[in-house]
Amino acid sequence: MKGYKSNETSLVYLFKEGREKWKERALSKQKKLRAMEIKVRDLALSREKWKKKAKQLEASLQKKELEIEELKKN
Repeated sequence: MKGYKSNETSLVYLFKEGREKWKERALSKQKKLRAMEIKVRDLALSREKWKKKAKQLEASLQKKELEIEELKKN
C-alpha cells in the first residue's frame, strides 16, 4: 500500500481494529439516542397529562368560586 511505511499485514490488522471500534461506538451512540428519544416521548406525554389535569382543576376551581359568589349574594 503506497503512502504507508508499515507492512500490509499490520495495516490490515490496524484498519480492521479501527473499523470494529468505530462500529462499536456507532452502535453505542444509536442505543443512547434511541433511549433519549423514548425518554423525551415519555416526558412529553407526562407533561401533556399534567397540563390537562391542571386545566381541569383550574376550571373546577373557577366553578367553585362562582358557586361561592352566588351563595354570598343570596
